[in-house]
Amino acid sequence: MEVLTKLQRIDRRIIYALVIILIAFALLKDFSLPRPVTPEARRLFEAVEAVPEDKIVLVAADWGAATRGECWPQTVAVVSHLLKARKKFAIMGFNPQGPEYTQKIAEEQAQIYGGVYGVDWCNWGYKVGVDTTLLSLVQDIPKTIPEDVKGTPVEEIPMMKNVKTAEDIGLIVEFTGAGMLDYYLRRMAGVPIGQGCTAVIGPEQYTYLDSGQLVGLLVGMKGAAEYETLVDFRGQGTEAMRPQSLAHLLIIILIILGNIGMYAARRAEKQGAKEGTHG
Repeated sequence: MEVLTKLQRIDRRIIYALVIILIAFALLKDFSLPRPVTPEARRLFEAVEAVPEDKIVLVAADWGAATRGECWPQTVAVVSHLLKARKKFAIMGFNPQGPEYTQKIAEEQAQIYGGVYGVDWCNWGYKVGVDTTLLSLVQDIPKTIPEDVKGTPVEEIPMMKNVKTAEDIGLIVEFTGAGMLDYYLRRMAGVPIGQGCTAVIGPEQYTYLDSGQLVGLLVGMKGAAEYETLVDFRGQGTEAMRPQSLAHLLIIILIILGNIGMYAARRAEKQGAKEGTHG
């Protein structure tokens, strides 16, 4: 009984050491864990698959270095899917770093799945003034985006030949660590919207998912790993979930042990009280 009561007072140095050992093991040892896919991730995958050939996907890269850890692998997974499925897409963002990072992602993934800039994707670049840009985008894309990041007039880009208004956008996939979704919902009504977001704002986004305003959702690193499963490759999301999952498993075990110790301590106290009363 004494051993059990000590479980709720495990030295924190032992806990830290166990966490370090598990994470190091997960980083150094290559092994697979079950990769279940949530309905919201599958719905986003299906929304991408359903985009008509005559429409483009807008990849809204509203993220930067601060949220790169989660948004980068999400963006890689979706861009890989777009290139693999031959869905044309345009990159745009209201964060200065987002379109630049996503351009790099697209170039790297194009070497794997194939794809030519201007034919399969293009980069509209960083924009300022969220409301005014989106409102103008709905009515006239070439006027709102006169040229791409390379200085090429947007009307001269092959994939943009028949893209004139928001009606020619089949899906928006927005990646963000901030509250940008409301702008798209207000200004781009009628265009299906999916999202990849950081885990910290994930719970807030489920309201939009349940109401049907979002067609799909990726939350944090887990969302990236789920989408990688659907696209059938192991990327940064899957690799990062391995140490994270083991650390979470350790925490769960420690919580269980702590509760067992607490239960044993209370039982010992009651037993002691009874013996004292009888004595």
